[in-house]
Order: sequence, then C-alpha cells, then structure tokens
Amino acid sequence: MRLGISTSVFCDRPIFEALPLIAKEKFEVVEIWSSPDSQLQYTHFDVRNLKELEELKTQLAAFNLKAISLHSPFYPSFDLSHPDPSIQEESINVTVAAAKALKEIGGEILVVHPSGVEKNQFSELTEENKRLELIRKNIGIIYQYTHKLGVILALETLLPQFLGSNLDFLFHLVSSFPEDVGICFDTGHVLLNHQADIDLQYKKIAKRVVSLHIQDTLGQHDDHLVPGDGIINWQNFIEALEEEKFKGDFLLEINGLSFKDNPEALLQKARLQSLEKIKGKRVKNL
Repeated sequence: MRLGISTSVFCDRPIFEALPLIAKEKFEVVEIWSSPDSQLQYTHFDVRNLKELEELKTQLAAFNLKAISLHSPFYPSFDLSHPDPSIQEESINVTVAAAKALKEIGGEILVVHPSGVEKNQFSELTEENKRLELIRKNIGIIYQYTHKLGVILALETLLPQFLGSNLDFLFHLVSSFPEDVGICFDTGHVLLNHQADIDLQYKKIAKRVVSLHIQDTLGQHDDHLVPGDGIINWQNFIEALEEEKFKGDFLLEINGLSFKDNPEALLQKARLQSLEKIKGKRVKNL
C-alpha cells in the first residue's frame, strides 16, 4: 500500500503552502481537501476557481505528487438529502464541479458525504425515510457525471449522528450501482459509530470499499489522530485489509491544529507511525 495524506491537515491555510511540506516528508499520494471553512470561505482550495485549479496541477507535477482523490465540499449548506430543491441543486452542482476538478488533475476517486444533516434535526421516521430516498436519487444524478468522467464515486462512512451513517444503508446503496461507486471507509467514524472492532465492520463491506480515511480516536470524539495515538487496534485492521486484498492507499486524514507551529513534526510523526502500523515493526526516520 502507498502511504498518502489528505491536505485537510492544513485546511486552515492555502493548499499551495501545504503541498511542499507534504512532498518533503515523502508521502506518495494526496487527497485534495476542498470544503469551505466555518465562514463559508474557501481558504484552502476552491474547485470552481479555474486559476487555482491550474496552479494545483502545476504544483502537483513540480512536487511529483499524485492526487489520487478529492474530497467534495461539504457543510450544512451542502446536503444531498435536503428537501429544498434549490439546496439539492447547489449540492449536486458543487459535487459535479469537484468531479470535474478531480478529472482535470488526473485523480481517480471523488469522496462525497451522503448527507450533511444530523438525525436529531427531525423526529419523524417518515421524514428520515424521505431524506434517505433523496440521497439515493441525488447520488444517482451525480453518478451520471462521475461515470461519464471515468472517476470513482466513493461515499464516506459518516459519524453516527449523521443521516446515512448506517453501514447497512450505505452498503446497499452503493451495491445498487456498478463497481465505480464504492465506499470511503473512515476508521475513526466507524469506531465511533459501532464501538466495536473496526476490522469486523470493514470485512462486512470490504468488497465495496474503494478508499480509506485513516485516523485514530480516543473513542469519544472525532479526533483525527495519528494512527497509534488512540484506541484503534491497527494490527487487526491491517490484517483485515490484507485478508480482503484491499488494493487502495493508506491515506491519512488527521488534524493538524495542535501542530500548527511545527507542521513538519506532525507530518514526520504521521509518516513514521503509519509505516510502523503497515509494516508491523518499528521504522527508522529516513
């Protein structure tokens, strides 16, 4: 498996400041983060900014980095399950724009959140079911574009409070499409969702998993820690990946805010600890 990292680790700064740091630490592949910040500003990268897109292509080539995937924008303002047709339309449009940007930079996998709403926002089961149907419908619309573009559509395993986070629902949803629709398996989200060994959850849906978001957690919050800094049993998970013949990348999605003043130290720590988990033995800093 190649070792990769999401540029979300530097989501609070422009992507062009992040790529040199990532390349220096010898990560082989990256996932491009494209969500707005809490003020709905595209501080990091805007998939609809053609100038930024061209510069991204230039920098990826200059640093010899492969952008294997791109995380489509998400925020409460983007929600494929929303009953308001205008919000649905904008959510579809920004996702399609992300797919086109992914194709332009030579990427392969578009990661999408099935919904952007927490289940406590509605109490009626009928509303929940209606919104699940909207997810199915709108993923079908997006698939028409991703299939034509020749990129894989990967629906992410969400945190337990979000609509669409049920693994059975997600598995059955992607199974209703051809194999260029799959699942992005987020290790921390699945642990928090099931409070059980993630290797067992992975095996249940492994045949449709096309990408990973690797992060650790202390078991209470969506911590996005470096593998080994939380409670996940990485040996069992790595063995499950090998047993199920996972062919994708070991791609980290970690929080960089605590290392804001020393990002190089975080990237070095992340690379070494991840390689130790993959190889099952201590790795020297090279």
